[in-house]
Amino acid sequence: MDTIAKSPFSPSKKTTELIIYISSKLKNKAHYDSVLLAKALFLIDYMSYVKNRKSITDFKYVKKEHGPTPDPAQFLPTRKLLVANGDLQKKKANHFGRTQFEYIASREPDIKVFEKDEIILINDTIENISNQKGAEIMDARQSIAWIVANYNEEMPLYSFLLTSKKPEAHDYEWAAKAVKNYEASVKNAS
Repeated sequence: MDTIAKSPFSPSKKTTELIIYISSKLKNKAHYDSVLLAKALFLIDYMSYVKNRKSITDFKYVKKEHGPTPDPAQFLPTRKLLVANGDLQKKKANHFGRTQFEYIASREPDIKVFEKDEIILINDTIENISNQKGAEIMDARQSIAWIVANYNEEMPLYSFLLTSKKPEAHDYEWAAKAVKNYEASVKNAS
């Protein structure tokens, strides 16, 4: 039996339940594999960040060859722990002539850990990707964040909001007003 190395990363209940939830929702899909699981985690956290300014999981995301993925130093021990605890089953599967692994939920996820708006976001994201191959899903490799990051470098979720579009006059006006409002709130707080 494999031994599980102690990891300094300790996942939250939301993190582990989201992995179980995703794997339970995608387990019967033709293209489900570990790549689709990782892409789903990234997209759910990214969409949560865009909508709520916070991710659902505790994962950091790093640049890998085919797109951002949960930091392996965090994700792999978490997934291994879920398998060791019997929460996930690791199964070999043939995906287009290649042996890959699927991680299948062994139990129902505890969805009480999620807020109502999080469940809606999670379900919408899973629905949007459920019939796609991992490689077909949002190509983050076109973003500025992807282009400038080094392999294995952390890619904070906010970095995917960077754009190469030149600011327009109204953008500068908004920024100047936002700075003044911020300075006023800091001054009033002291």
